[in-house]
Amino acid sequence: MRYTAYAFAALTLAAASSAVPPTPYLRALTASALASADDAPSPVASLTMEQADALIAAAEARREAAGNSEMSDGGETVYVIADAGSAAGTNADAAPVLPERELPARRTADTPDADGAAAAETIYRIAPAPGMEAEAPVIASAPEMDPEAALAEAAAMAESLDTAYVSEGNVVPVAVPADGGAFVWQISPERLLPTLVDEAETLAQLSNPREPRVSLYSNLAYLDDVIMRLNQAASSRRVVGLAVAIIEQGRPALIYTSGETAAGSGEPITPRTVFRAASLTKTMTGVLLAHLEDEGRIHLDDPAPEIIQVNNTRRPTVLDLVSHRTGLPRNAYDNRLEEGRTIDSILNDTAQLDPVCAVGECYTYQNIVFSGAAEVVRAATGSSYERNVRRRLFERYGLTTAGFGERDLTRAASWARPHRGWARTADTPGSPASNYDAVAPAAAAVVSLEDLMAWAQAHISETGGIPAEIRERLFTPYVATPRETQSLQRRYPGRVSETHYGLGWRIYRWGDRTLIAHSGYLSGYGAQIVMEPATGFAYVALWNADASAPWRLWPTVMDLRTGDGPGDWLDELNED
Repeated sequence: MRYTAYAFAALTLAAASSAVPPTPYLRALTASALASADDAPSPVASLTMEQADALIAAAEARREAAGNSEMSDGGETVYVIADAGSAAGTNADAAPVLPERELPARRTADTPDADGAAAAETIYRIAPAPGMEAEAPVIASAPEMDPEAALAEAAAMAESLDTAYVSEGNVVPVAVPADGGAFVWQISPERLLPTLVDEAETLAQLSNPREPRVSLYSNLAYLDDVIMRLNQAASSRRVVGLAVAIIEQGRPALIYTSGETAAGSGEPITPRTVFRAASLTKTMTGVLLAHLEDEGRIHLDDPAPEIIQVNNTRRPTVLDLVSHRTGLPRNAYDNRLEEGRTIDSILNDTAQLDPVCAVGECYTYQNIVFSGAAEVVRAATGSSYERNVRRRLFERYGLTTAGFGERDLTRAASWARPHRGWARTADTPGSPASNYDAVAPAAAAVVSLEDLMAWAQAHISETGGIPAEIRERLFTPYVATPRETQSLQRRYPGRVSETHYGLGWRIYRWGDRTLIAHSGYLSGYGAQIVMEPATGFAYVALWNADASAPWRLWPTVMDLRTGDGPGDWLDELNED
């Protein structure tokens, strides 16, 4: 079966217009909608590809002739586009595609359906319309969901796919067990990420870099308020560039970018602009070590490498090292690293520090000794930490623009320059160099928003990503972090009641919800990721300035999403 949708070409036309398409999914215009641009589009239109090409070309010519005339969206309807090799004018029934009001409940193997039977998370299928031959026009369908929600979801996905995407192997043909022979494309939600990012990337490149760019793929009511708050944060004079995404039910709901890679450059921040991830690198280290343990290459309860020396009652284990339970003073000798001293010379002196608690008995955040994870990886695999992360994590989980250090940052097609100083008076980009590249497992990764979205999906998807047994290891609370609890309770009263550190991840208790989170900061850059695996939610953000507003966005999103508060944390700031 051949399938072609004109989503991307039509989206380019829509993005080039002065108006952002108003629909929940930022849906691309279809050829059939263009055919009836002066009237309400019909519920079903069947066209040959030659006809569709001609219609899109004519629509583009009309738009150019009219200047920046607005182009309305195709509406709440399924459009069936025939392949050039099939008969035109086939009469197929298609129900209206209704806007999404709320996401259906997340279903897993442990969640029974209405009949009490366990069911896996929904897999969406692009399949022939009922009663049609395999070579006939295609319609979207999704099993095991409410019919209206299923049709809305599948139609949005159908419009996001094109032949090139299918031919790249991202969508796998399978047989439907019911009849043993029907042919469908089976799509897990995370497979849609590259196409949706393509759309957001196009929008960013075609827009004014100083104006926010919003790609909305869900009609969840709280997202309107989130966009208002994102605009508020982005408008702060200390924010240069900001990239944010929200994932619901394991799939993108919102992609937002604003500002420039360097103040005054005119180069827009896009979903593929690369930033420093800073301490978000620790999450990658945790996942890598958990993978190596799962493969039987290491044991996290084994002693830490001999290069790690502490003056304490016992030698720390690998798990102590990466859960910050070494007993060393908080951020031990980071000041020496910032002065430019070599990591080897700094590690030689850690044994001289007086402990603040016994090994394993308290949490004290570290960068210097955390870097000892590189030696654990090298001893277990015979190759470097960076090479293992690229092969075992970046390639496996789709972090296509991620890398390490200044070299990978500055050779990216689009990369964000740092803007330093909390009381900045001039928007002058600083140097991308950082002494923290010397502690790669702790702080050296560089990532784009697309990378962070893929990273989050790897942790929350029920249809792929990190295996469940590894996630359990990662999300186990190994040590309480009371100082962080107090800090969050002081800043956001009544929200976070408990905080712990797991294997490279922070664990928060927000009401009755368990959040998995981490933040990253290096002078001139900030990064944030907050996930609720139980519901398939994730919030990810990157920015390239020392500014307070972006740090208040994640509790703002949680307030608005859960209804636990007004989400007005930004109103308390006065950075002017």
